[in-house]
Amino acid sequence: MNFLYPKLNVIALLIGILLYPNSHILSQNKDEVVSLYIKNLTDIWNETNTKTFTSYIIDSTLSLKSEPFKIEQKKILNQAQQLQLRLNQLQQSINKKDVGLQATVNFQENLNSPVVDPEETVVFRRRAIAGIDWDILNNGFYENRVKNKILKLNYLALQHKQYNDQLNSFQNKQTSQILFYFNKKKVEILDIRKSLNNKQMPIVEKLWGIKHITKDNYLKAIQNSTDINAQYNLYLNYNKVNQLNNAEFDFELPILDINIQQLLQKSNTSTIDSSLINASQIAKYQASYIKDVSLKAYTRYNYYDVYNSSQPNRSFISVGMNLSLPLAFNQKDKKEFYLTQQQLTNYKEGSDSADFQATLINKYYEYQYKLKQFKNLYHKRLVFEELLRTERAKAQLNSMEFNPNTALFILDDYWSNAIELIDLKQDLYKILLDFKVKLPATNISEYTTPLNLSNLNIASSNPPFKAVYVWSDAFKNNSQTVINEYCKVNEFNPILISYNHTKLYIQQITEFISKNYTTPIHLMIGSNKILQTGISGYLDTVKLNTDLAKIKGIHLDIEPHTFDDFKDNKEKYFTMYLQLIKQAKLFCDNNHLELSVSIPLNYPDNVLIELNTACNQVYLMAYENVDIDFILRKTAEEKTILKDKCVLALRTKDFENRTSMDETLKKLGFEKTAYHDLDDLIKFDNTSINVKGEGGK
Repeated sequence: MNFLYPKLNVIALLIGILLYPNSHILSQNKDEVVSLYIKNLTDIWNETNTKTFTSYIIDSTLSLKSEPFKIEQKKILNQAQQLQLRLNQLQQSINKKDVGLQATVNFQENLNSPVVDPEETVVFRRRAIAGIDWDILNNGFYENRVKNKILKLNYLALQHKQYNDQLNSFQNKQTSQILFYFNKKKVEILDIRKSLNNKQMPIVEKLWGIKHITKDNYLKAIQNSTDINAQYNLYLNYNKVNQLNNAEFDFELPILDINIQQLLQKSNTSTIDSSLINASQIAKYQASYIKDVSLKAYTRYNYYDVYNSSQPNRSFISVGMNLSLPLAFNQKDKKEFYLTQQQLTNYKEGSDSADFQATLINKYYEYQYKLKQFKNLYHKRLVFEELLRTERAKAQLNSMEFNPNTALFILDDYWSNAIELIDLKQDLYKILLDFKVKLPATNISEYTTPLNLSNLNIASSNPPFKAVYVWSDAFKNNSQTVINEYCKVNEFNPILISYNHTKLYIQQITEFISKNYTTPIHLMIGSNKILQTGISGYLDTVKLNTDLAKIKGIHLDIEPHTFDDFKDNKEKYFTMYLQLIKQAKLFCDNNHLELSVSIPLNYPDNVLIELNTACNQVYLMAYENVDIDFILRKTAEEKTILKDKCVLALRTKDFENRTSMDETLKKLGFEKTAYHDLDDLIKFDNTSINVKGEGGK
């Protein structure tokens, strides 16, 4: 009965064509529409993917060139503040001119009968007295001087209060400036995000309409649009109503780290509250015992019109002094009373300045927490940068894996991350403003140091330098899948792949390079023959057979010391070798490639100096003798000349297993290391697995 199935299939096909004559055309049209949309998205990607806004985050300067928050030395007072100070000065002037002198006049007329003055024993009809009193202490000369001392202290306290009020006003104004400054940068990024979203959204809606993208992608585009509009309402609206405070900083603001010890040291001179000192001195003056002592000197001119006509009228001058001492023992209580009264008056200022260093430490903690968030977000930014780099590479290679819609989402996330970083940078500078207000006489640069974000970049975006030699045997003995996965799992960076002219081998390494273009790959030339034939022609064939845009450098494993007559002709061979290096250097420079070499541990200084000039890295082949002390001693000269260009290379043949090899590398302490070679490393691991497997049976 099986012969019936082909006929049934044909019949079904004919029926389908009759019933749906346009289905093939519709399918073809849909493919064309999708292709057009993808092309449009790709065009948007090509137009926008290079915008980074890095300058808003990593500043052009690594130092704070000038103080960002400048407090004006000349105090600008409002009218009420000026009147307060003027009132105090006038009162001081009044007290200063009041020395306690008083003129007195006394006249007495007896109408009916004479009066006898008991003190003078004079019977008189009338009497006139004129004189001058001088209050020396209480209510006079001394007290007015004490009042002026208190007024001067009050004047300073008033200035201090007005200065604090100015600082509060200054902080409000500077906070407004910070928000305006950083909002402007955020709006610039939002403009680009909005432009991208406006171009992407209609295409996403159409692709969603024909069910060519997932609902997640459709919702992601909507979410981006909502996020952009919400941020616009916040940042742009604030800046519109804050146009009067639109002054900007005249330089980029770096990310700063705070030295807490220096900060506390600068705060030592500010921990004593001047208002409390004034209160203590004022209370001392007010509670002074002398202030309550009354000492008065006087002089009088006395004239008596005596009653008895036989006696002449009398006149005389008299002087005297009155002293009054309070008999009270409450000076200590009075001093405490006046001190408490002054502290109560200055209660707000006193409470604000209490535990000054504790306040600074708490602000420091807040700053460091924000800085930690900034670093975490910056690391996330580096992840986005790597993802974008991969997408750019896919697009340039016309890879089928490139999805422009996904790439645009990554790009938008990258820009959104920049806004988040600017938000945190804004918060950091608001806290720095708090420090400035609390330590107005101290420059911020005196307790801060710039945070070098390029170090974070290197630390997070570049994996450890762990190179591996890959000779042709690795491709003979292992599949490409095994080699690919082994390099990824071990995070080898860079990968040195040997090169030869064999057509099959070139196909193998070309395929490998195409799949691993995100990892730094160097083509390794290990033919000693080119020392005599020259390397220029050889490198031309390398360029012809491989895509140099996908590799990072050329590695030369040329060994003149292996020739039989090397010992007798060292100078000749080193001259040839250095000439070859110069040719390779020229080729690499012309093709934007790095140059590295492998050498033994016995090359002379002049050769090392030339290699240091020409090469990006120099691999030291510490083979055969793997004694720690021996290698450290033999590489000391190379490390001195080559410094950070040194890469220590060990080979598997000198070790029993991978573990002992890794332990030796760790003990030697080189930052850059290399394994020779990949094929033997895989064998190491296979042997280890087999041994473990047998042991487990």
